[in-house]
Amino acid sequence: MSSSTKPLREAVQQLAETFNDPKIRELSYFNFYDDSLTIYGFPPNLPADKGGFKQFIYLLWKGFPDIRIIFEDLIIEGNKVAGRYHLVGTHKGEFMDLQPTNKQFKVNGMTVFSFHDAKVIERWNLVDMVSLREQLSS
Repeated sequence: MSSSTKPLREAVQQLAETFNDPKIRELSYFNFYDDSLTIYGFPPNLPADKGGFKQFIYLLWKGFPDIRIIFEDLIIEGNKVAGRYHLVGTHKGEFMDLQPTNKQFKVNGMTVFSFHDAKVIERWNLVDMVSLREQLSS
C-alpha cells in the first residue's frame, strides 16, 4: 500500500466503522462529509446534498438498526476511493413503504467517494435495491 493512499483508505475504514456502530454513528458519521456534499444514485425524491444524504441514512438506520457496511475492495486514485461492499442487517422498521419483516438481508453495492481536505465532497452510490426488495418481501 502506497503511503499516499493510506490516509484515504483509513478515512473510508473509519467511516465504515462509525456507520456500523449504533452507539456513535449519529454523533460522528456525518462528520466525514463536507457541508458542500453532492450525492448521486440515492432516491431521486431527496435533495442531492448533505441534508438529503442525512435523510436517507436516517431512513436506513430506522429501517435496519443493525445495518453494517463491509468493504471488500477499495481502489484509490488521486482524491477518489472506489469501494465494492455488501450491506447486511435486519428489517426492524419501515423502509421505502415496506413494513418491518424481521428478515435479514445481504445486498451488494459500489460507491465512489471524492475527497477534499479529508472530507467527502461527492459520493456516487449503486446498491442492488431489487435484491433488497426481493429478500424482504419473499
